[in-house]
Amino acid sequence: MNALHRNHESSAITAEGYGPIHGAEDQGSAEFDLLGLYWALRKRLGVILGVTVCLTLLVMIGVYQVTPLYTAETLILLDQQKTQVVDVEAVMSGIGGDSPSIDSQVEILRSRSIARHVVENLNLISDAEFNSTLKPASVMQWIDPRYWLSQITGGPVTTSDRESELRKQEAILNQVVNAIIARTKVSRRGLTYVMSLTFTSLEPDKAVRIANALADTYVVDQLDAKFNATQKANEWLSSRLATLRTQVEDSERAAEIFRTQNGLESAGGITINDQQLSELNAQLILARTNLAEKQAKYSRARQILSTGGSIESVADVLQSGTISALRGQEAELARQQADLSSKYGPRHPAILNIDAQRRDIQRQIGREVQRIIGSIQNEASIAQSRVDSLQSSLNELKGTSNANNQAFIQMRELEREAEANKTVYESFLNRFKETSQQGDLQTPDSRVISVATRPGAPSYPRKGLFGMVALVISAMVGIGVALLLERLDNGMRTTRDVEEALGLAHLVSLPQVPDEKGPDGKKMSPQNYLLAKPLSAYSESLRSLRSALALSNVDNPPRVLLFTSALPNEGKTTTSVSFARAAAQSGLRVLLIDCDLRHPSVHKAFGAISPKLGLVEFLAGSASLEEVLAIDEASALRYLPIASGSANPPDVLASNHMQRLLADARATYDLVILDSAPVLPVSDSRVLSRRADKTVYVVRWAETPKDAAKSGIKELRNYGADIAGVVLSIVDTTKQSKYGYGDGGYYYRRYSRYYVN
Repeated sequence: MNALHRNHESSAITAEGYGPIHGAEDQGSAEFDLLGLYWALRKRLGVILGVTVCLTLLVMIGVYQVTPLYTAETLILLDQQKTQVVDVEAVMSGIGGDSPSIDSQVEILRSRSIARHVVENLNLISDAEFNSTLKPASVMQWIDPRYWLSQITGGPVTTSDRESELRKQEAILNQVVNAIIARTKVSRRGLTYVMSLTFTSLEPDKAVRIANALADTYVVDQLDAKFNATQKANEWLSSRLATLRTQVEDSERAAEIFRTQNGLESAGGITINDQQLSELNAQLILARTNLAEKQAKYSRARQILSTGGSIESVADVLQSGTISALRGQEAELARQQADLSSKYGPRHPAILNIDAQRRDIQRQIGREVQRIIGSIQNEASIAQSRVDSLQSSLNELKGTSNANNQAFIQMRELEREAEANKTVYESFLNRFKETSQQGDLQTPDSRVISVATRPGAPSYPRKGLFGMVALVISAMVGIGVALLLERLDNGMRTTRDVEEALGLAHLVSLPQVPDEKGPDGKKMSPQNYLLAKPLSAYSESLRSLRSALALSNVDNPPRVLLFTSALPNEGKTTTSVSFARAAAQSGLRVLLIDCDLRHPSVHKAFGAISPKLGLVEFLAGSASLEEVLAIDEASALRYLPIASGSANPPDVLASNHMQRLLADARATYDLVILDSAPVLPVSDSRVLSRRADKTVYVVRWAETPKDAAKSGIKELRNYGADIAGVVLSIVDTTKQSKYGYGDGGYYYRRYSRYYVN
C-alpha cells in the first residue's frame, strides 16, 4: 500500500491539471528497467520453474532412451628420432615436423585404405552394427514391392547375376567402410607430435578392438609403404645401372679410340709429342750454346790473325799436340843453332841447315795453325747446321703440337663425358647398395604410445552434460515464456503500471479482504469487513483515499465524488459503498446515490430488500426525498437506491431535477458519493461526470485491460470530467509483493503488523 503523502502529492498535482509525476522513477529508469525485469521474472517464477522442470524431465527421459555409445582412444606418436643405419632419406624421406605433414598423417589415419584393411582383417562386414543389411527387417521392407518381386522371381544364377552380386558385395563393403570412417575421429594434440585416434561403438570391447586395429594397421601401412618404395627404387636403380654401365663403357671406349687415332698416347701423363718437343727444345738450347762458343773461338782467331797477333794464344792452338811437338823441335834447333853459332859463322852449312829446318818447322806450324783455324770454322759451321736442323725439327713439332691441341680439346671433352658417366654410375651403384640393405632395416615413422583400454562409462549420451544443458535451455525457455506472458499481460498491478499506462495518479490500492465469516455464518462482504475490522489494511486504505481526495484541492475540497470504471465487475460499487460507509463512520454526513439505472446494486451491498421507490421516482416527482432515502444502521450512512429503471438513463441523469438534487445534497451533506455505471458500455457516467467535483476511476487489480482503461479515461475527458486518480481494487497483497521494488505493496509484509485483521 502506498504512503499517504505520496497519494496526496499525486492527487494534488493531478487536480491542478499537470498530470502525474513519476519522480525518482523517471530519473532512475535504467535501474528500474533492470529491477522491473527481475520482478517480472520473479512474479512468473512458477511458470519458469514449471517449464524448466517439465522440459528437463522430457529431455532426460529421451536421453535415457538413447542407446549408449562407448569411445576408446589410442595415442600415436610421430617419431622424429630415427636410427640412421644407411642414408635411406636419400631414397625415401621421412615424415616432416611441420603442421601440414602432421595433418597429412591425420588424414591418412582416416583414409579409406586403412579403414578397409581393418574391415577385412576383423571381418566387420558380418557385424550388424556396421552392416545395415544384417539388421532385422523393418516394417518398410515388408511393404516394399521390390522385396516380394525378388522373392517371386528367384531362378538360376547367371553371369549377370554374379556380377550384380559382386557389385552388391562391394557396395556393402563400402557401406561398412563408411561406417567405420564415420565412427573414427583423429586429431592432433595441441602442437605436439601425438595424434589421438578414437573409435565409437555400441560395445566397449569392440571399440577397443577396432581402435587398436586402426592404429596397428596405420603403423603396418607405413612399413608397407616404405618397403614398396624401397623395392620400386631398387628395381628402377637396377635398370638404370645397366644403362649407365653401357654409357660408361661406350664413352671410355670412344676416348681411347680418339687418343690412338690422333697419337695422343702419353707416358706419365705427358704425350709423346710433348716429350719430343721438350727434348728438342733442350737440344736446341745446347746446340745454340755450342754454336755461340764455336763462333766466338773462330771470331777470336780471325781477329788475332787480322791484327797480327800471336795465334798461339788461341786455346785450341795451345792445346794442339802437333804444334807443341813442332815448337819443341823448333826450340831444340834453336838451341843447336845457338851452340853452332858460337862455333861457326852464319854461313856455316850446319847453321844454314838448322835455319832451313827451322823455317820448315815454322811452315808446318803455320799449316797446323791454319788447319786448326779451319777446324774451328768447320766446327762453327757444323754447330750452325745443327742449330738449324734442331730449329727446323722444333718448328715441325710445334705445328704438330697445334694440331694435337685441337684434338686434345675433343679428347678432354670425351674424357669429361666418360668421367661424368662414371661418377653417375658410381653414385647410382652406391644408392642401389644402400636401398638393397635398407629393405631388411625398415622401421616405421610412428609408434603406438598408448593402446586403447576398455571405457568405463558411455561417451554418449553424457547424461550429466545433457542434464545441465537441458536445465539451462529449459530455464531459458521458461524465462522466454515468462517474458512472453508478461508481454501479453494487459492488466495493471503496481503504481508504476497505473501511472505509466493511464497517465493518472494512483490514489490508493484496496486490498482484497480475507475470507472471514460474519455473525450470520456467511462470508463477510468488504463493506461489512470494514465495520468489523476498523483497524484493518482495507479500512486504512479507505481512509487514505479520503485524505488524498480531500487534499486534491485544499482550497475547495471536493464534495460530490463520482465512482466509475471502464467495465463491469471491477469493484466500483464495493469501493463506493465501502468509501461512503468509512466516511460516515468517521462522523461525516454522507449521502450515497445509486446512479446505475441499468443494474442497480447499492441496496444489495447493504443487504436490503429491493425498494419500491427510488431515484427515478424522486426525479419524476412521484415521491419525496424522505420517501426514497434509506439509512445504513451500521454507519448512519444515508443512501438513495434505485427501485425501477428508465428508458433513457442519460437524459434522466442530465436533467435539471438531477442537478437540483445534487445541489441540495451538496448543501446538506459533507460528502455526496455517486455510484454510476461503467464508462465504456453506456454513456451514463460520462454525462454524470459533469455534475461531480471529482471522478474516482476504479481499476481492478490484474484484471482490467489497459486498453479498456485508457478508452474509459478518454471518454471521460471528452466530457470534461475532472479525474482525481485511479483506485486499484481487489488487490492480492501477497502476489503484489512480487511485482516490483518501489511499489507500496512490496513493503506490505513489513508494515502489515500495523493492521489488525
